Amino acid sequence: MRFTKVFLMLISLLTLGTLSGVRAGEQRDSIPESAYSNGYPYPFALGVHMGTTGVGVHLYQPLGPKFGLRVGASYMPFNTHITGTYNNYATRSDVTAKSGNVSLAFGWTPFSQQSGFFRSFNIQLGGAYFYKLDGELSTRLRDPYKFGEIDVHPDHVGVIKTEVEWKKTVNPYAGIGWSNIVIDSRFSMHIDLGCYYLSKPSVSMEATGLLEENVNNAATIERNIKNYRYLPRLEFGFSYRFW
Repeated sequence: MRFTKVFLMLISLLTLGTLSGVRAGEQRDSIPESAYSNGYPYPFALGVHMGTTGVGVHLYQPLGPKFGLRVGASYMPFNTHITGTYNNYATRSDVTAKSGNVSLAFGWTPFSQQSGFFRSFNIQLGGAYFYKLDGELSTRLRDPYKFGEIDVHPDHVGVIKTEVEWKKTVNPYAGIGWSNIVIDSRFSMHIDLGCYYLSKPSVSMEATGLLEENVNNAATIERNIKNYRYLPRLEFGFSYRFW
């Protein structure tokens, strides 16, 4: 959600800036004609990016005035804590997740010969090989468990560890974006919005102490999340042309 708010704000600011430039005069187009007659950046550009699938690097190669190819790699570690109440018991969950992929995307810029903001708009198709995409949830009680007159310490009650993993495979991608937004003769930027279609997730559970019998719920959880196969991708990046 934080990434989404930041990127939507960036898109809004960029749109306002473009509209202001158009009002100032048709000749004030920040993207030179040569950038679209030869492909920009050319011959290729190296860049960095960040987004919902992590931070990474990419290489962009134009394939003519209307097409381009981007190869990239991203990685994202994630850690957080969640507190809540389950069956009137206060719980604490430690959450860790990791995502790593190598991606390839083809872009088509249908309005490359036009002027204004949508000159850089493109439609993207591609895919990514996720060599790492999993998460772990360790849950325990925050307060002692009352068993009659006895208070059982949370460590003695036990811990439930739930692991969710998506298969290491190539996942298709589709999206839209604004690519090769020229900043100056060397730098450009891009904004992408799309979605990956993932394989079905698998679930495994381990438990200790009084919670050992809860491992039987793994199949139920796996069945409940079988449709969690769409991974949104919102990405913002900069590229640098060396020649």
